[in-house]
Amino acid sequence: MEQDTALMKLNFLAPVFAKMPVLVQRLRYRRFKKRWPNLKHPKLFIEKIIWMTFHTDISVWPEASDKYAVRDYVTRKWGSDDILNELYGVYESPEQIDFDSLPQSFVLKTNNACATNLIVHDKSKLDQQQARAKLAHWLKFRYGEMSGQPHYSKIKPLIIAEKLMVQDKNDPSKALIDYKFNCFDGKVHSCIAMGERAENSHRTAKMQYDLDWNPQPWLFEGEVNGPHMSYPGSFDKPQSFEQMKEIAHVLCQGFKYVRVDLYEIDGKPVFGELSFTPGMGIYRKPETERFMGDLLQFD
Repeated sequence: MEQDTALMKLNFLAPVFAKMPVLVQRLRYRRFKKRWPNLKHPKLFIEKIIWMTFHTDISVWPEASDKYAVRDYVTRKWGSDDILNELYGVYESPEQIDFDSLPQSFVLKTNNACATNLIVHDKSKLDQQQARAKLAHWLKFRYGEMSGQPHYSKIKPLIIAEKLMVQDKNDPSKALIDYKFNCFDGKVHSCIAMGERAENSHRTAKMQYDLDWNPQPWLFEGEVNGPHMSYPGSFDKPQSFEQMKEIAHVLCQGFKYVRVDLYEIDGKPVFGELSFTPGMGIYRKPETERFMGDLLQFD
């Protein structure tokens, strides 16, 4: 998915926004939920996520949210790098990218933002100049300040090149299925499967499952109106589901809440990312926000 273009156009305001991250979060919440968050006595999930961002120790979040640095973090926690996707290169600027050294297909992404991914299925068809320009634009985007998420502001902007993961060998361009594990207070709670997403589109099929892979449609985080469209999907239980749960359990230790994202390639789990501030509940129903809010408890 492409980053929010409206937000990018306001990038010049980043120094101002950096001084008022709580207000930025409140305004973002208002924009998506059409009401103001209750941050004095938070009860709903995203209200508690915002409160946690500014009232708890989040010193580990920058490393764990950095799409490059998290590789070392995962290796330390998991005890091996066998669940990491193959890394081709790390660059401080688009000019450093040697496209000739990259394989025919790959992914380029920035490490400090959301939805800044350039998927290349066929290098021979890539406009390299246009790709460098897009990546340069993304590197300048101060995502942390503009979204009111200060942990992203502490990440040094980089570009990383990774292997293009393919789930369907018969259709390499088919979108991957994301397996997003919601974890509360060091315990894995549930898994959201997300698939059928077109490139640069918010439309997707989703379904939430319990830890026995029973669907939870009453908690389905779906809406069919507006620019962010989601609809009920049906997904087969991944072959590596038991190992996925183990990985999520290991990586979620020490956090009141974290979402552990994984993929399955050739029957084996591959790490995606760790997310501590999962959007603004765009897809979540009010009852889901209340249910997840009840799970997120503070001492």
